[in-house]
Amino acid sequence: MEDRIPTLCHGCSYGGYSCGIIAHVKDGRFIKVEGNPYHPLNKGKLCAKGLSAVKWVYNPHRLRYPLIRAGEKGEGKFERISWDKALDLISEKLMEIKEKYGPEYIIFVKGQASGWFNLYHQLFVRFTHAIGSPNFSWWGPSVCYIPQLFYHLCTVGGGRYATADYENADLIIEWFTSGGMGSAAKRSNVTIKTIPSIIMDRIEDGAKLVVINPQFIPICANKRVYKWIPIRPGTDSALALSMINVIINEGLYDKEFVEKWCYGFERLREHLKKYDPEWAERITGIPKEDIIWLARQYANTRRACIRFSEAPQKRDLISFARAIPILIAITGHLDRTGGNIFLYQSVNLRIDTFEDRIAKEVADKAIGADRIYSKMMGGSSMVGADFFELINAINTGIPYKPKAAIIVGSNPLSTARNPLAVANALKELEFTVLIDVLSTPTSRYADITLPAATRYEHEGDAATYMNHIAVCNRVIDPLYEARSEIDIIFDLSKRMGMGSDFWNGDYNIMMNEYLKNAGITIDELKKNALKGIYLPEKEIMKKRERYEHAFKRLPEKKVQLYSLVLEKSGLDPLPTYKGEVESLENSEIRKNYPLLFTDEHSDYLSHHSWMRGLSWLRRHKRYPYVKINPDTAKKYGIEDGDWIEIESPNGKIKAVAKIFEGIRKDVVMGQHGWWEGCEELNIPEYPCLEDGVNVNMLYNWKNREKLTGDITKNTMVRIKKSFPPKEI
Repeated sequence: MEDRIPTLCHGCSYGGYSCGIIAHVKDGRFIKVEGNPYHPLNKGKLCAKGLSAVKWVYNPHRLRYPLIRAGEKGEGKFERISWDKALDLISEKLMEIKEKYGPEYIIFVKGQASGWFNLYHQLFVRFTHAIGSPNFSWWGPSVCYIPQLFYHLCTVGGGRYATADYENADLIIEWFTSGGMGSAAKRSNVTIKTIPSIIMDRIEDGAKLVVINPQFIPICANKRVYKWIPIRPGTDSALALSMINVIINEGLYDKEFVEKWCYGFERLREHLKKYDPEWAERITGIPKEDIIWLARQYANTRRACIRFSEAPQKRDLISFARAIPILIAITGHLDRTGGNIFLYQSVNLRIDTFEDRIAKEVADKAIGADRIYSKMMGGSSMVGADFFELINAINTGIPYKPKAAIIVGSNPLSTARNPLAVANALKELEFTVLIDVLSTPTSRYADITLPAATRYEHEGDAATYMNHIAVCNRVIDPLYEARSEIDIIFDLSKRMGMGSDFWNGDYNIMMNEYLKNAGITIDELKKNALKGIYLPEKEIMKKRERYEHAFKRLPEKKVQLYSLVLEKSGLDPLPTYKGEVESLENSEIRKNYPLLFTDEHSDYLSHHSWMRGLSWLRRHKRYPYVKINPDTAKKYGIEDGDWIEIESPNGKIKAVAKIFEGIRKDVVMGQHGWWEGCEELNIPEYPCLEDGVNVNMLYNWKNREKLTGDITKNTMVRIKKSFPPKEI
């Protein structure tokens, strides 16, 4: 007998709203998946990651049992223990540290694996606050989604990104400097599969596609792209500012919108005089004629949208993150059909995260809480502790030295900047608990490691997209001794005397509280799991040009071309190009390191540092690679498939050369998250520290954007033919 169980995919966002999957189960074994045709996000389609769900569950690299460290930290020597023993030890140690030092000495670190702001995220924040600690942390507020969002909100308001209205656009500009397969400026929880599909459908209907990227990305292929603009990494704001310069000088801006809804236009006009196309050509490597063409195309196309970088990690983030929404606004493409629109949900799902339990004097002890950015973002559930300040605090003891860490679904040794500092901090911690599906480089530094169930092995979360609510269902019982993160938090809370704060371990009571704002119960949602539940749309969801609502929290209730908020904080109120420290503009560095390096953020075949151990996916990209133009490769005597050494002023790594005509000659592009081996293909694991394959070894984590702390992913390198790294 074969059962077909509707649930949600694990591939792009482990928690929260993801593509709909129908899982096939026979005799208790998960055997295959298909896309759910009723799910509004993917409408029956699945990408490679979704189709690998069975391989993910039966992954040979999975953590199977609770383990306790039996060797030195980092050695990876562990002994099996029981769940009761593990949970008793964890609760006793956390209570001991809380009593001896204070609750703030306990930190909680989560990764994207456990969802953005959804149930898992909120549950972990609640647990951290229930202990009494303000030090909940994750890397999002220092890279990726949050820093750019902050400047976006400061400029055009709206509560979230103004996202590309692909379905109605006649001109689509894909503007990002990584792999072109994800997006922070995406629709709420849209996956990397759905965006290209929507774009291709729109191109079929006659829309033009322009791609701004150092490489010719997959969506460009088969003559889909109208124009590819290969920009130098890290110079995006120079292009955006010069486009605004052209649009203002030629009078192509929306005069009515600017006059009624924008603050500081004349100051912006004067400020941008120096950013003409000739200047931008020298910085970006893009001919001035192309800059002028692009500015005119965008301004003169009535329905034009921009999707901007999902990983805009730059030291000069502020100018890019401000210039893009300014560009959208002054051309009249903000919150108009076919432009960049504000999306509003029918409901936001919430549980209480106990922020009111953290007194101000304790909240002020959050590591990094003294940074202006943290205070301006407002709310410890959003920012809490700054991850990189935490690493510094553990290593230096300033302002104090955290003693214990709980790390869930995160592998910072592979995904965070300055992995050497992360490794040292993991050694310095007195007590570390790691909860994950896989054994990772980070898990080898833990004192206790707990095996997490995959998304298909437990009753999971519910999530919304617009007015649709979907639920994640258990497909099979957990393999080995794996447990869900939810159950682990429930068990720990009981042992620490906090059971009543966590619904006494009752999943259904928690879910009904979470769904309360939607007016439905978890039982109702599960009964409708195949199609989900559609809530009534709010009136505001159907409208456009909702400027009074979107701008209500902005000074003057207008778009901030000149930012009064930033000015008040002592920052530049106008977008001013600064560029990268390590760039072609730095002649001293360029002498020894002549090539630009950046990395791809997202991938069709992996999720950050997850999923490269799956043979179905790994056979398509077997080794850590860097893309190099054929002319550049020839200059250095490098052939396709050669192992090469890439060295920056900060460190060096190794990777396999992938000769690719569709990349700038002055650019070498890698990909983050490599470390895992693949037993089925006889591919070994490689180090993520010295003599390894981790691109984060190349970056200087001190090159941080001033306010948000956004860390650059751009540097200068030199390359040479080499040999494979040592194996683990």
